[in-house]
Amino acid sequence: MRQRPDHGSCHRRNGMIQRHDLQVRAWSHGMKFGLTLALILAAAPSLAETAAGVAHLRETSVEARPLSLTVWYPSGAPASARIGGNPVFEGVPAAPEAPFPDGALPLVVVSHGGLRSAADSGAWLSASIARAGFVAVEVNAPRPENAAQALDEIWQRPRDIRRAINLVLADATWGPRIDGRNLSVAGVALGATAALSVAGADLDGARYLRSCVPGSPPEGPDCGWLAAKGANLAETRRDGLAGMARDPRVTSVIAVNPEYPAALGSPPADVRTLRIWLGSRDGASGGDRTGRSVAMPGASVFDAFAVCTAAGPEILMAEDGEAAICGVSAEARETIHHDLSEAVISFLEGDAG
Repeated sequence: MRQRPDHGSCHRRNGMIQRHDLQVRAWSHGMKFGLTLALILAAAPSLAETAAGVAHLRETSVEARPLSLTVWYPSGAPASARIGGNPVFEGVPAAPEAPFPDGALPLVVVSHGGLRSAADSGAWLSASIARAGFVAVEVNAPRPENAAQALDEIWQRPRDIRRAINLVLADATWGPRIDGRNLSVAGVALGATAALSVAGADLDGARYLRSCVPGSPPEGPDCGWLAAKGANLAETRRDGLAGMARDPRVTSVIAVNPEYPAALGSPPADVRTLRIWLGSRDGASGGDRTGRSVAMPGASVFDAFAVCTAAGPEILMAEDGEAAICGVSAEARETIHHDLSEAVISFLEGDAG
């Protein structure tokens, strides 16, 4: 914390008199306007704050499942927008359409969140990766309309990642900006399961289909929700599961709290692997045999979400959600985000180097 100099009690008294005089004059000239302006400035990104650049792409090769891609990249431009914000979560400062730096950069494709995550849930992580010198592309697919549709997310997410890679590399603008020798995928929760699959980790389909069997301990975070909605993992499309396969272009993978870990194998030895566990590592032994592993026992899986707004906890409780999603405090979550981002970037820099 920056220390303020102490110039003595006389100066403090003079300062108090000056502040009082300023307050009286401010009131006489319209305090209401001043307060309104302050609120506007607080809500908008600071023009003095630099941020990662951001652009958007659309992938529409599958008509029933169009993808929205948020592309983050290094920039020294001032922030003029926020990405990923909503009434519950704070957005991330961004510089839309900022100039792209010279040279080709490594690509990191990000798949964030579970079955019902909002778009750009991983903006905080994608922006951090971009500021470190990478192109980070967050994949946003349509949210499932119901639980029955959600059953197929397990195999749809890996396909989404491959579609995103195909689009970015083939794009006339973005393709030349990508160093194809260094292509990473990163994911959180179900997105981490998808990332590991694309990196070559096999999913034991039979084990996965038994993950939510009534009377047995649930092996997935959404077992209760699926059961309440009358959906059964056994109804997952078998052809979709059978089509899950490695993308040989992927050179490294980062998985934060992957879902259904007991059903996951390990990526091949030629794919650099980092697993990060926020809080408990229950069930992690299934595929957690190769690569690096980082544990953050003081964190929670909820800390993979963005920082909450002041109204976030109240909104969640009103909608029968979990106020615990917002964590202990904004400051604590920012610290965890910093530590997690540092672990991810350190790993990626080893790959890029």
